[in-house]
Amino acid sequence: MKAWRGWQLFVHPDTHHDQMLAMIREILKAVTWYQPHTTEAGFHMIGRLAKSEVKLVQALCSHKAEEAEHGLWALEDHGILADKAAKAKKEPSSPAAFAVASVWWRMAQVEDAFGYLGAEYLFEKLTALVTQAALPVIEERDLPRGGLRFVIEHATEDAKHAKFLKHLILDVVTRYPESVVAMNRCFDYFNAVYPLPVWDEAYERAMRA
Repeated sequence: MKAWRGWQLFVHPDTHHDQMLAMIREILKAVTWYQPHTTEAGFHMIGRLAKSEVKLVQALCSHKAEEAEHGLWALEDHGILADKAAKAKKEPSSPAAFAVASVWWRMAQVEDAFGYLGAEYLFEKLTALVTQAALPVIEERDLPRGGLRFVIEHATEDAKHAKFLKHLILDVVTRYPESVVAMNRCFDYFNAVYPLPVWDEAYERAMRA
């Protein structure tokens, strides 16, 4: 992630605030495009777990319910940064964001349901790492906090969520050792379309703005 051209631009001391905020704005726009669909697909995948896994289903549904509103955070922040709160709703999805939603729905329909944990871990752990790395830059450059709730709160929230998912993964692979194959496979499926394809589109949009 730190080798990505967008990150290099973000941390460069000569990058103007407007460019930094434009890139955040465009990444948030992408979140509003794919997040409702990945949430629905995630619930569908959880619903395909063995019905005897009551505690696991309950834990994952509770976590996913918390995640459901994060797309609204992204929409609100995008609206603040763009000053056009409705725009993100009206624009059609970008190809990369569409691909993210498509991969999630395909996994939800045909993959081993335990694979959900691998894909979801990529979501949570990566977001925690990225937002934690971004916070010192935001503070050092004194970026305005308006429109950055998604970034700031995810630095702590997703760190907790990643730890929670790691605990569940270790429990599941202990009881179902074969599940690690599906977890790795779904991680790789998701990683093929996220994050760099989504972020590269956001970078291009930001540079055109």
